Amino acid sequence: MGEFIAVYLKDEECAAHEGCRRLISLCPVDIFVEGEGGAAVDEEQVDECTLCGLCWEALPDAVEVRRLYIDEAEARA
Repeated sequence: MGEFIAVYLKDEECAAHEGCRRLISLCPVDIFVEGEGGAAVDEEQVDECTLCGLCWEALPDAVEVRRLYIDEAEARA
């Protein structure tokens, strides 16, 4: 997991989308890689995320991107 960003593929939703593999070529900073049965998140690359939105626009039910710095700040408030 990245220090500032976390990216998750929701397995059930992603399995339901045959287009899940297109995330690999869609992401401009290579967060997604070929995994067992489809795309997977490259945990070492996650902090390169620019929050461009291409992944969750393409597959909104399959991708979750969390900004950890905001979630942690809100939890402390």
